[in-house]
Amino acid sequence: MPKTDAGRVRAHRTTIVLFVAAAVLATVGVALLVGHPWAATELSPRTAEPSAAAVGHGSGGTHPAGVSPVAEPSGSPGAFDLRPVPAAVEEVARAFATAWTSHDARPGRDASFDEASRRAAAYAAGDLAEDLRTHTSGSAGGQQWLSWKDRQVLVTATVVRVSLPEGAPEPSADSCLARVIYKLTETPANGPATESEEHVALKLRRGADGSWRVVGLPNV
Repeated sequence: MPKTDAGRVRAHRTTIVLFVAAAVLATVGVALLVGHPWAATELSPRTAEPSAAAVGHGSGGTHPAGVSPVAEPSGSPGAFDLRPVPAAVEEVARAFATAWTSHDARPGRDASFDEASRRAAAYAAGDLAEDLRTHTSGSAGGQQWLSWKDRQVLVTATVVRVSLPEGAPEPSADSCLARVIYKLTETPANGPATESEEHVALKLRRGADGSWRVVGLPNV
C-alpha cells in the first residue's frame, strides 16, 4: 500500500533522530577514551630510546677468552650482599684465594698449574687441604698451563672484597661462609695484560687452636 505524505515525513524524521543519536554516542565514547588514565600511554607513539641510567650502567669491556666473567658488583646493596665477616675469617679467606688463583709461568718459577693448589693448602684443613696437596690438573688445566708457559705469563690475584654470601647464615663461633671477589691480571712477557673479575665461595671452620682454615668450596 502506498505511503501517505505524512508517513514519509515521519519516517524521514525518525532516520534523522537515529543518526544524530549515533553521532552523540560516538563523541561521548571518544571523550571517555581520551580521558582514561592509560589513554595517553596507549595512543601515543612508543619510543625505544634508552634512558641515561641504562646507558651509564652498560658494560664497555671484554673478558679474556676462556675466562668466565662475573658480574661486577654495583653500588646497590641488592646486587651483592655486603655483610662483613669476622676479621680473622677475612684474613684467611684473602690469603687462600690469592694463593689458589695466582700462577707464575715464567722460567724458573712455578713447575705446574698445581703449584697454586699447594700454596693454598697452607690455609686449608681437613679433606680439602689433602686434596689441594695431592691435586693433579686435568687436561683443561694442563692446556692452560702450556699456554701460559709458552707466553711466560704471570697471573696475579688482587682481592677486591670479602663478605658473607647473599642469603648465608650469620657466622657462628666456629663456622663461617665467605665470598671472595677478586681481580685476575694476566701479564705475558710480550703484549698487553688482560684483567677479569671473578669470585669464589669458601667455607671456613675454626680449629681447636683457634685458627680459621678453609674446609670447603661450596657452590652458593
